Amino acid sequence: MNEIRCGSCRKLLMKSADRAIVGPVEIKCTRCGTLNNLRPIEPFSDRHERCTQGENSCGCISPKRASTA
Repeated sequence: MNEIRCGSCRKLLMKSADRAIVGPVEIKCTRCGTLNNLRPIEPFSDRHERCTQGENSCGCISPKRASTA
């Protein structure tokens, strides 16, 4: 669980699980009235990284080159 606190007075505003915040959120602190803007740390992506030539670290199979004589 992550604790989200006010940037000015450090009052606890909410608790959230990892990757629970998907889009931008604005929370007004009830103690000092500061508007706190929250964004996700990193966007969640379903895309897989592309392997560079010669690397198989992501588990993909790269095509074999035909040998020249």
